[in-house]
Parts: sequence; C-alpha cells; structure tokens
Amino acid sequence: MSASSKSQVPASGGRLELLSTVFGTGAAVMVVEILGTRVIGPVFGVSLFVWAALLAVTLGSLAIGYYAGGVLIDRSPRARLLGTIVTVSGCLLGLVPALSHAVLGACQNLGPRWGPLVSATFLFAPCLTVLGMVGPVTARLATDDVRATGHRVGGIYAISTAGSLIGTLATAFGLVPAFDTRHILLGTAAFLVVIGAVLLARHGRRAAILAVLIPILGVAAPRPELPAGISVSDRAQSLYGLVEVVEDANRGVRFLRADHSVIGAQFTRDGSPGFAFIHQLEALRFLRPGAKTLLEIGLGIGSLPMAVRPYGVTADVVEIDPAVVSFAEKHFGFATAGEVHVEDARTFVGRTERRYDLIVHDTFTGGSTPEHLMSLEVIRRLHEILEPGGVLAVNFAGYQRGPNAAASWAVARTLRAVFPIVRIFRDSDPKDRPDEVSNMIFFASDTAMDFTIPAGARFESETCESTLRSLEGWEVLREVPDGPIVTDEHNPLTRLQLPTAEDHFTAMNALLPREVWLQ
Repeated sequence: MSASSKSQVPASGGRLELLSTVFGTGAAVMVVEILGTRVIGPVFGVSLFVWAALLAVTLGSLAIGYYAGGVLIDRSPRARLLGTIVTVSGCLLGLVPALSHAVLGACQNLGPRWGPLVSATFLFAPCLTVLGMVGPVTARLATDDVRATGHRVGGIYAISTAGSLIGTLATAFGLVPAFDTRHILLGTAAFLVVIGAVLLARHGRRAAILAVLIPILGVAAPRPELPAGISVSDRAQSLYGLVEVVEDANRGVRFLRADHSVIGAQFTRDGSPGFAFIHQLEALRFLRPGAKTLLEIGLGIGSLPMAVRPYGVTADVVEIDPAVVSFAEKHFGFATAGEVHVEDARTFVGRTERRYDLIVHDTFTGGSTPEHLMSLEVIRRLHEILEPGGVLAVNFAGYQRGPNAAASWAVARTLRAVFPIVRIFRDSDPKDRPDEVSNMIFFASDTAMDFTIPAGARFESETCESTLRSLEGWEVLREVPDGPIVTDEHNPLTRLQLPTAEDHFTAMNALLPREVWLQ
C-alpha cells in the first residue's frame, strides 16, 4: 500500500477518538438548531419565518462547511486540524449569548420576514459552518485504506447522525425543561472547546484549553437596560419559549408576554382586563344566562373565567404552557373551581367526555392561531361536546375586508359548515381603521343568539358595559365570498395569516419598548 493512502492517525485509539468527536459535534448541531428559535423567538416570534430562517441557515452553513472541510483536509491531512475546527466552533458558539442582543436589536427593524434570517445568519452561521467541516475531515482522517473509503465515510456520517438524534432528544426532553437557553448554549460551547482542546493537547497544543474562557464571557453578557417605569417581575424559559411578567408603571398595566406576543394584560388599579375582546367574550353570559359550565381553550391571564365566576359559571381550562398557568395564578389572580389541563387542546378535546354550555377558543399568539386547532374536524368535535343550545366563541385576529381578509373568510366558512348560526363582531367600530388587523369574535350556535344587553345588567367596569352595549353595532362579515373551508387535509391558515403575523409584529413593538423584547 502506498504511503499516500495512509492516515496519520493511529488506527485503534485514534479511530475511537474520531468517532467520539463526530458523535459529539453531531449532537451540538441539533442543540444549536433547536435553541436558535429560543434565541430569536422572543424578538421575532416563533413563526413560519423564524423556523424557515433557522432551517435555511443550518442547511446552508453545513453545506459550506462540508465543502470547506474537504478542501482543508486534502491540503493538510493532519489530526491537529480536527482539534482546531472543533475548538473554533465552540468559541464561535460561546460568543452567541454575548452578541445576541446587539445583533437582534440591529435586525429588529428588518421586520418579521428578513429579521430572523439576517440575525440567524450572523449569530449561528459561523459556528454551524465550522461544525460542518467535522464530517469530511473526520472521514479523511479515519480512512487508512482507500479500499474501505465507502465503509468508513458511511460509518462517520451514521455516527454523526446518531449524535444529532441523541442531541435532539436530550435537548427537547432534558436540557430545555431544566436549564436557561443561555446556559445550554454556553455549556454546549464549553463542551466543544474541551473536545477540541483535548484533541489539540494530544498533538502538542496543550494551551488550547484556555479557549474555554471564551464561552465563560457569555455568562457576563449584560441585558439591555429597560426604560424608566418598565420592569420584569418574573420570567421563565418554558418548553414553549420565554414567558415574562412585564410591569408598566407608566400606564398602570401588567402584561403577560410569551416570546414576541402579549397574551394578556391587566390594569393594576382594579385588576380589570386590558384588552377589549375579553369584555366581548363576556357577552356569553347574556346569550345563555343559565349556563353553568365553560371550557376555555387558551388561558392567557385567566380574565374570562374570573369575570364569569360571580355569575355561577365554573370554568375548565386547557393551556399548553405550564408557565402561563403558573404566572396567571401567581401574578394575575387566576383561580377556578374547575379543572386545569396542561396539554395541547387538540388532544384534550379529542378525549374528553365532558359537555359544556359554553366554549371559548382563544389560542391566538405570536401573530397567528395554530392551524391544527381551527380545522373542520376540530370545530365538529367542539360542536359535539357542547350542550344543546350551547355557544362556541372563537377569538381570531384578522381583517374584515380586502385581500388580507382571506383567513377570516376561511374561518367563517368553516364555522358555518358546522353551526347554522354564526355571528362575528370586531373589537371596535368597523368604521375605525377598517383595513387594519383587529380581534374578531366569532359566536356560533345551533340556536338564535340575542346580543341585546338587559337594562339592569351588572358589569365589572364602565369599559366592560360600554363595550358590550356597543357590540351589536360592531358586527362584521355578515356575508363572505365562496371558497374552501379549513380541513386537516387542506389547511392554508399559516399562509393566509402571514399578513396578520407581520402586522402583529409591528403592533407588539408599538405596545412595549424594544428593550423588553430584547431581554
């Protein structure tokens, strides 16, 4: 066998070392890809744009890394190169927490389409590109016989993929529930640096271990200073993203923030809801005065269950994020005599045997309503668990007219395919900025609904009374164009809600200072 076909790595212990390295770096790639959404999500939301940006940057960076690694190892087939590559990847990843606020702040003005792509490129592409070099470099170093090239290369990429699989499971089921995103990133960076430094130390570069200091710098990276009167009283990194309680002393409002969305607001002076659509939902108690049971899908801060409780209505709640439930109870006074189910609403609705007088479907967050919760199949199931004559109320953010109203029309058609009576109301006068996105409440039932408010009715506040007495004048979408309904098989809601997501992004940045979103 010619000398040119020999590797400079020992065949036994060296090969185990190589396989361990490629396994560890394969796991690190998935850690970076999964946590990328948790770095970018608080500023841009966890939307289609963010997922597409992370996938594009990951695939593009790895492709460049594969090619560059092959070129480098052909030019310099030394084991020391692998140690350098892994060490550099760890150092680059360690800089992400330190640079994220500056990069995300600079990209925020690019909007929800291009902002995620540009910020992901600057933050993650350098590290992922270098990690992409590991595969071809390792394959070349592990091949000491050209006749076994296919076997060795296949084995290398199988081990790398196995590492990615373990990294995915470990991140989703172990790391994310237990640790802060920043700490996971820095821990992964230190892990890579140690692997690389060990490889370099075995080949005469013991000082490389000092590179572990770079990830440590990320621990001290400061958060942006909040404006006067704005503070964060509690925060948690849940399975589904960043959840914070934001206090605005200037306006006397307490907000519940989930990534780049405010999912609830409460006036601190009296605990009343900060959003008008909550008062609109209270129309349910006038539509069905004898109602005793309510199912709320999507908790927010729990305003509605609290508002109807004095009228003898017991609320069950389905909320996917345990942090939202915890913060609603701890900071917004939420309590219910009913049951709280922490799970995806689709699974709960599919298995429950209970029936309800009233159901509220309020799952809008991050600029859209999850498409799997708005299909014909879901609406039919909600109809099945309603008591005869019961009412379903759906909170949906959309447009009442124009080309962007296609999502609102699709939801209206889907509800009318199940319920004979569907009436839709905007959360403000339809003549006020009619072309802008707004909350709309879809009320659906098998029997007539009278929205006349009794003269002697009780209300929690003047705002609530004013909103409910104005409701009949805010009806919209009495007629919608013909078109498809939303089904599990054909569900275009994500695409149709893209204009809503963009306007929601702008609205959130206007509602709270940019420093809050960069926390």
